[in-house]
Amino acid sequence: MARTGRADTRRGRVLDEHLTVDADACADARRLDCADVLCGSRPRPAAEAVRWLAEVGCARPACGLAAVPLAGGGWMARGGTDPGVVALPCQVPPQHWLFVSCLHAWLVAGLPLSAVVEAHPRFTYRPALP
Repeated sequence: MARTGRADTRRGRVLDEHLTVDADACADARRLDCADVLCGSRPRPAAEAVRWLAEVGCARPACGLAAVPLAGGGWMARGGTDPGVVALPCQVPPQHWLFVSCLHAWLVAGLPLSAVVEAHPRFTYRPALP
């Protein structure tokens, strides 16, 4: 669930359902073609990430968002109303692919991908209860 507006309010809820597929690990072309969200699980240098996003986004008909972690930290993504690739210098580790699902919810809420930088996304680890 994504919430628009201030974090301490319950207004502006947006529910979002989508199919996220790891494009680095999936060999099933049908699943890749149906995915709303494609993510890369292998961190890449910035130039390679830009190429990967261009190739993945254009090749798959249902893809509304593609994102990949960067080798030096942060993420790059493409989707929504932004015309090009957006660098997201956030502190979300590469293995936390749910971040990409949160980006999709952000877009469904009608917010531009480029505004994620102002939201300061971060990862907080909470150990599971015994």
